[in-house]
Amino acid sequence: MNYFVNRKHLLLLFFVLSLLMPNTGKAAVPFTDMKSTHWAFESVDWAYNKKIISGYANGTFGPKRTLTEAEFLVMLNRYNCLNDKGVVAKNTDRHWAAQEYAYAKSKNLPLNGYTNILLREKPVTRGQVARIVAAFDGFDLNQTHAAQYMYVNQLSSGTTGIKNYADYAVDQPLTRAEAAVFVHRLAKRGQCSMIGLSNSATGKDDARFPLPAHFMPEGAVEFPKPEEDSDMPPSAPSEDSRLQSVDIEKETLIANGVDSTFITLTLKDCFGKPIPYEESMVFQAFSSAGASVSNEEYFDDYGEGDFLSAAAASSTSVLSDGPDVTVKVTAPASTAVKSDKITFQVSSYESKNDKMACYRTPVTVDLSYMAKPELLVSVSSPSIAANGYAAATVTAKIVQPGGQTMTNYNGRVRFYSAKGALLSTSNVTFSNGQASAQVTSLSTASPVEDTIYAELVQSDSRFSAWNRDIQSARHSTPVLYDPGLSVGSGCARDQLEVAFIIDSSSSMKQSDPERLRVSKSQQLLSTLNAPVNLASHFNGSGMLLSNRATAASVSARLYGVFQSGGTNIAAGMEKAFSGFSTDDKTKKVAILVTDGKSNEQQVLARVKEARDLGITLYTIGLGSETQLNEDLLQKVADETGGRYFHVEKSSDISTAYQTILNEVSCGELFLGCSPSGMVFTESTLRMTNSTFYMNTMIEKACEEEVKRVVLRLHSINGHIDYELIDRGQNYYALKKDMTDINDYVYFDEGTFLAFDEAGVLIGKRVISINRNN
Repeated sequence: MNYFVNRKHLLLLFFVLSLLMPNTGKAAVPFTDMKSTHWAFESVDWAYNKKIISGYANGTFGPKRTLTEAEFLVMLNRYNCLNDKGVVAKNTDRHWAAQEYAYAKSKNLPLNGYTNILLREKPVTRGQVARIVAAFDGFDLNQTHAAQYMYVNQLSSGTTGIKNYADYAVDQPLTRAEAAVFVHRLAKRGQCSMIGLSNSATGKDDARFPLPAHFMPEGAVEFPKPEEDSDMPPSAPSEDSRLQSVDIEKETLIANGVDSTFITLTLKDCFGKPIPYEESMVFQAFSSAGASVSNEEYFDDYGEGDFLSAAAASSTSVLSDGPDVTVKVTAPASTAVKSDKITFQVSSYESKNDKMACYRTPVTVDLSYMAKPELLVSVSSPSIAANGYAAATVTAKIVQPGGQTMTNYNGRVRFYSAKGALLSTSNVTFSNGQASAQVTSLSTASPVEDTIYAELVQSDSRFSAWNRDIQSARHSTPVLYDPGLSVGSGCARDQLEVAFIIDSSSSMKQSDPERLRVSKSQQLLSTLNAPVNLASHFNGSGMLLSNRATAASVSARLYGVFQSGGTNIAAGMEKAFSGFSTDDKTKKVAILVTDGKSNEQQVLARVKEARDLGITLYTIGLGSETQLNEDLLQKVADETGGRYFHVEKSSDISTAYQTILNEVSCGELFLGCSPSGMVFTESTLRMTNSTFYMNTMIEKACEEEVKRVVLRLHSINGHIDYELIDRGQNYYALKKDMTDINDYVYFDEGTFLAFDEAGVLIGKRVISINRNN
């Protein structure tokens, strides 16, 4: 009888349990990195079953992985339940999300990647997502009001629950887990139809979502936002409507007294109008945490390598380069984590001008300093002769938090070269906290950039916590093997007049931090050794460095080149042209080096003067294409019989100068599309935990010649090649799952290779890999 009762109880228990266990018919989340206790599990589960998201081939979801703009757009489009997605992408747009972008364009969603395909693969920020979600619902909001929209509609509770602007973290990249949560919360409202905007986003609906008191940081001023073309991506997110953009090289530095970053503000005047590049204004820049703020404007007269204004100070005065205000910030040495505000305020004199009066209210930029142990790697000379026997000393040292060398650290370090350069020894024991080896240069006819790595192979057990930090990161220093410039002994240089016109504007402190435009011009002067030489430089005005003189005399005067103020190319041309003779029997050449834009009408007036005087102009655009007026520089060269060179990195100036040297002295015309190192532009390599992105653009002049683009990844045992896909418009890209390449990647760089139809190598470029784990 007891057995019968127990059996009944057992059957009843099974029945009750079956009622408590839901039968949803859903597929279980298959991701090995998504446990049921994860804060975003419910949303990831929902999104997976709705086929809005998927995982990776290795069975993971990657909840902490950042999402690109294209990936978020695809998620949002999968959620959209409207049946109006018949918009067809252009034939020239071969991006994998081209169809989604064409549809989003028809809805006027505020995306960055409409006209610049590379921006589609950039991480999307939380602030940008707020604007996109608001536009999905039919509201045209700027970033500030879009953050408030997310709070009001319970789509976000901020990062800490305070629910103000700072708490929303607009500049923080969106993770895959956060994206699933945002879309899930959208679904809970029952609205799945994308409304979109009737016109390009301008923030016209901001007034419909007013900001509560204390929403913005204390002292912050919100100005009316001018209309903007949503097709043109901003350089960086910025909610201060006085600014066009804010560019921060690194937002987090190591608090060692050495690590540094450049900050550039691009301003508008107080009426929302562009500021001409020929103008310059004085600003004061301050650090609240005692970091060194430097303008690095004036170089000493003796070429010893020191900036006269680079003494450590927490404030400095800086002249703008037209709308651009640039400073270099060096982290303080600290054993504690620090937050900093770099404050920019117009000088009291400039503030009397109505156009700049609004900058009496400072602009602030946030930085943070992290205290951590390091294995610091340095080289005695960042550039050594590429002759196969020149050498430099590579040194590694253990540094404790705060920047002090650990003199009592016992261990060994292993050095190796990404390019296979010879090292005097590979494994070195620390002595007084340091380990050193000699690296011997490669023998090469063109400049080669190498990376020397240092790896801790034997650690000191007394510092186990520090060892983990050091061994979890890669440590390296760059070195350039430079063959210098050369010219055939039989090349005539009689009756030759050469002028150098060099940019001395403020932006050069970041575009050319090593001042290679000076040292390489000195090499070119010495190698060419023309009978008559001249030099001028320019910022907001033109200045003559040296009138008709010997190569040695002009070379010494080039130390007067600085980096301060605006960009007036025409003024520099005028000063140089004034020194040329009127003798039509002499060959006259001028070389213009600049990283900026300038008044086109004034420059073209000087071009007419050059033609009248018989001057051939070679132009070099230094830096990214976005900051240059390449059409103007190309026109200047074309109309005077010269050549234009785009030099993205200042270390490539040698290649351009060697080509100019051959043409000017020996009449050897370069027949290819561009010198080898300049075939590629806007090249990026980005690696996440799950995916490796390879992207590059080809210079316009090379589009007919380049038929294949390959990325070569270097490992200690050899290399592996991946062929990129031609996406159209000179854009090549490839995306690989990390599971396919984890066994191969060893060094933190790859080499892009360009081949012509016959398989001949016509261009190559080494790029560092950006790791976003």
